[in-house]
Amino acid sequence: MEHTYLITGFPGFIATKLLEALQSKYPSSHFYLLILKQERRIAEQKMMDHKKNITLIEGDITKDGLGLAKELRREIAEKLTHCIHLAALYDLTAAYAPSYSCNVLGTENVLKFVITCKNLKRFAYFSTAYVSGEEKGQVVESNLSEPSSYRNFYEQTKNEAERIVRMHRDELPITILRPGIIVGDSKTGQTIKFDGPYFMMRFLSKLSSLPIPYIGRSTSKIHLVPVDFIVNASVYLIHDKRGESKTYHLLSPSSPKIQEAYTLICKELTGKKPSWQLPRSIADKLLSLSFFSKWLGVPREILSYFSHEADYDTSQLVHDLEGTGITCPDFEEYVPVLVRYYKENASDVTLRRY
Repeated sequence: MEHTYLITGFPGFIATKLLEALQSKYPSSHFYLLILKQERRIAEQKMMDHKKNITLIEGDITKDGLGLAKELRREIAEKLTHCIHLAALYDLTAAYAPSYSCNVLGTENVLKFVITCKNLKRFAYFSTAYVSGEEKGQVVESNLSEPSSYRNFYEQTKNEAERIVRMHRDELPITILRPGIIVGDSKTGQTIKFDGPYFMMRFLSKLSSLPIPYIGRSTSKIHLVPVDFIVNASVYLIHDKRGESKTYHLLSPSSPKIQEAYTLICKELTGKKPSWQLPRSIADKLLSLSFFSKWLGVPREILSYFSHEADYDTSQLVHDLEGTGITCPDFEEYVPVLVRYYKENASDVTLRRY
């Protein structure tokens, strides 16, 4: 047996893709997948083709001992070599209390457990690039920002959680991974949720028969990253020695400006470019009307990412992936695939997140 993994956040998108990749690369390893009781049916469906060496364990990161029986915790602790902590409340509209419970207390509970694992080779914590909140200018991988403000409680509690993880770097072999805005597979387009740039696609689809506007004026970049790059880079960095005690921005070194990305999506989806300018202030007022926001399929909170004046450093990521062949493709290369997948699955209500 090569490794023993504990993965939280299954059957989430990244957790599912990571499981597939790890089983392929390390086929004799064993996988403990921590799931919520109410998600067992979905989890079992997700692992239909990947049952080998898997143990589903019902628990809850917000509870002491992860909600697991003492005997089971002892069994896992004796064997565990890699813990990949993905579980989080990713909801830009969520209140502080549930966000704090899952993202901060949940991470503390996972850390308390992995500290008892004597054979641990790596603790991989999935943070987010947006722990920087509304900070402007360059955001360096090796530092954790202390922004004066955040756009939502997701950003705030992920910052608090990462701060706690970083406090344990002297006693645990830690790798912190900060993805940007995750989109579908760059080769197949597959995703399990239409959020982020897919909100743009819903908006553009609604207005496709009309002259389409740009939303405000912005020179900001949008930090999109396909899930296959996230998985490939993570699998490598979690296992290679150079990834230990490092923090990485998992996104493209050449992220497009938001208006460039918006134009590419618009052309691919509707066959035409945006032709006029809708002031951001007016868009904000319109989306504050619940019925209008729901009709468009775009939450008001997404607008704050249309004018995010931050430049995310990826120098450490690029350096440590050098020679591996793992690179993030440019957005223009895979936008046709994303749009095609969206068109083919736009009517699937299970993929909608608003």
